[in-house]
Amino acid sequence: MARPRNPIGSHGVIKIDEVAPGKYRARTRYRFSDGKSRQVERFRTTGPKALNALKVALTTIEADRGGELKPSTSLRELGQRFLVSKRELGRSEGTLETYSYAVDVHIVKRIGDLSISEAKPDRLQKFLTTIERENGPGAAKNCRSALSGMMGIAVRNGAIAHNPVRELERISHRGKKGSSAIPLAQLPEFLEKVRQDPYLIEKDTVELIEFMLATGWRVAEVCALDAGSIDFALGTATVEAINVRVKGAGIVRQEFPKSEKSGRSTPLPAATLELLKRRHARLGEFTSLLFPTPLMRPRDPSNTQREIRDRRELLGYPQLSTHSFRKTAATILDRAGLPASEIADYLGHENPSMTQDVYLNTIKSETKAAQVMGEQLQGLI
Repeated sequence: MARPRNPIGSHGVIKIDEVAPGKYRARTRYRFSDGKSRQVERFRTTGPKALNALKVALTTIEADRGGELKPSTSLRELGQRFLVSKRELGRSEGTLETYSYAVDVHIVKRIGDLSISEAKPDRLQKFLTTIERENGPGAAKNCRSALSGMMGIAVRNGAIAHNPVRELERISHRGKKGSSAIPLAQLPEFLEKVRQDPYLIEKDTVELIEFMLATGWRVAEVCALDAGSIDFALGTATVEAINVRVKGAGIVRQEFPKSEKSGRSTPLPAATLELLKRRHARLGEFTSLLFPTPLMRPRDPSNTQREIRDRRELLGYPQLSTHSFRKTAATILDRAGLPASEIADYLGHENPSMTQDVYLNTIKSETKAAQVMGEQLQGLI
């Protein structure tokens, strides 16, 4: 009967021989992650030294050969392998930036020296609780997502049996009040304040706000809007890209939208189409972007969000954000009677249930989005 093979990651009997005066060899056969057994040996001046050297070598031999992960692999190394895997999968620059920040700034600095086998649920939960308390729920969620991906790699490579992140509590935005839609009756007054605000005029943000109210586009989508994405004959604007900030490169126009559903063509109200025509005529000599910075550079979505946050108290809307315009557009369509599926298409939501749960209170009968937006915003934009 054949002798059973050693399990992967284990070795056989170690033999020690004196191969020459004052020269000892310790050797054994080690079964690597590819299933093959190979001889491993180390030489020293005494038998015990050779034995010790071989045992040390066997604990790191897979890593030395670029092989699979081991339980002793540190989270520091695992985090870098996770980031490499995301790049190889072609994840967007914005996603890579988010994961890199979570790994390098939070995970590596606080728990990077833990080994995979030491990353128990209680330790990871304590880490995430600290991040949530000191850096906010958003940072904690990003760290949890990165840790889940990291430990998933460890499971697939046989370093651990199951993903410990599954045992952790979910992170919620406790106590955080989200942005709200602008009451429709207050829209005329709100827009008048926006158009008279010297800071928003200086930053050329007024018409961007008007466009967002009419289309419900995300701020990153508006910042990336190019004249080539406008069909002036049909009166549509297509989401083909978003602006993201990339470390070392600044603001980059990512040539694909946030999701497959986000890549939509929006029929524009007539007044909004005229707004884009005016901007293209004024800016076309300098850039094909419709909403660049005053210096004709790609606009940073985060800076745009901050510009509006900085003025919301003066405008009289303490909870105002760029997301408020998106919610306002959804409210307009809802009040006019569009079904959730059509509103979801207009907003670029993957699932109509999200439109209902997050954006709407009631759903009524069917009508057309562009016509509704034009009628409701007539005389305002």
